[in-house]
Amino acid sequence: MKIKYVIDKAEAKRKGYHKNSRGTYINKSVLDKYYEQGYLDLSGSEYCAEDRKQAGERLAHDYYLSHYNSLKSPILAVNIIPTTGESGMDVAMFFRERYINALRHVPYEFWPVVRLVCIEDKELKGDDECEKKTLRSKNSIFYKKMLLNLGLDRLFKFYSKKIEKSS
Repeated sequence: MKIKYVIDKAEAKRKGYHKNSRGTYINKSVLDKYYEQGYLDLSGSEYCAEDRKQAGERLAHDYYLSHYNSLKSPILAVNIIPTTGESGMDVAMFFRERYINALRHVPYEFWPVVRLVCIEDKELKGDDECEKKTLRSKNSIFYKKMLLNLGLDRLFKFYSKKIEKSS
C-alpha cells in the first residue's frame, strides 16, 4: 500500500513547489530557481536569461530521452513508437547523439557546472563547505554561476543552429 501525504497550498509554496499548466503542484528545478532569482542574466551577452534556461532544459531533455545508462535494455529495444514506427532504441540513439554533440560544444571548464545544475539538478556550492559565509565561498559560487551562464550560452548557440538546419 502506498501512503500519500497531502500538504496545503501554503506549505507547497514554502517548499518551492509551483503550479503547472494542469493545476498540480510540482517541485521547481534548480535551473528554474536560478532563472527566477536572476542568476541567468549576464550583462553584455547576446543571449537573455530565457534563452539560457531553454538551452539547459533542452540538454536535460536530450539526456533523459537518450536513456544514456540503459541502452542495452531489452524493453527499450522492443518498444515501438506508434506514430512514427521507429523503435525506442532508434529514438534513444537520436537523442544520445544530440546530447553528445551538445556536450562537445561546451568547453571542459564549463561542463561540470552545467551538468550539476541541468542534469543532476543540484545547487552550486562554494569551495569552503565549513564556513558558508566567507568571502571566498561567495566568490566561488559567483564564479561557478558565471561558468554556468557561459556554458548555457554555448548550448543555446548549438541548439539554435540545430533548429535553423531543421527549418
